[in-house]
Amino acid sequence: MTEQFNNKNIFEYNFLKKISFITFAVLGILLFIGIILYYYFALSKIDNFFINSINFIINNIKTQITQLTALGAFYTTLFGGLFFIPLPTEILFFAFLKKGVMPFALVLIYVLGFTISFTFNYLVGTKLSNISKKIIRPKKFYKIKVAVNKYGMATVFAFNVLPLPAQPLSAVLGVFKYNKTKFYIAFILGQLIKFSIIALAYFYIL
Repeated sequence: MTEQFNNKNIFEYNFLKKISFITFAVLGILLFIGIILYYYFALSKIDNFFINSINFIINNIKTQITQLTALGAFYTTLFGGLFFIPLPTEILFFAFLKKGVMPFALVLIYVLGFTISFTFNYLVGTKLSNISKKIIRPKKFYKIKVAVNKYGMATVFAFNVLPLPAQPLSAVLGVFKYNKTKFYIAFILGQLIKFSIIALAYFYIL
């Protein structure tokens, strides 16, 4: 019986064990490489899809604004109302009127877009006051602060009814947690009056 367990038998046993180990190791490495390659190409497709989707959205926004559509008017105030994206919203209002967008509908579209963007500005000012202070120039920031402290709601109304920087104002009001009811009443009323006057002036004076 001892002869069955000679050196040769032991060598053959170790050889098979080594072959098995190497085979499984190679298969494991190949599987690992396969998984890496799969996720690489899968994520590349996801990235391309994401990038293409972003480009599509941006191009659509640009097209709607440049073609002066009603949707473009909404985009103008939705993005132009943000305190960090300057857009000549009053000048573009004339362009939309000239293009043929109905004045009453255009005023409402503008107010709706500004309501969304100004709300965003206010919330950013409330939650991220330090960032807001860095984005808005210090001189402008404290100038607005002094005006609001001195004249209150009248300042909010004036900034919106006149061609003044109402966008940064809405962020500054968020920083100081200005009364939301007064904020919405003053800015919506100001925007309604301003663009209604512009629409009337376009059709009856210009």
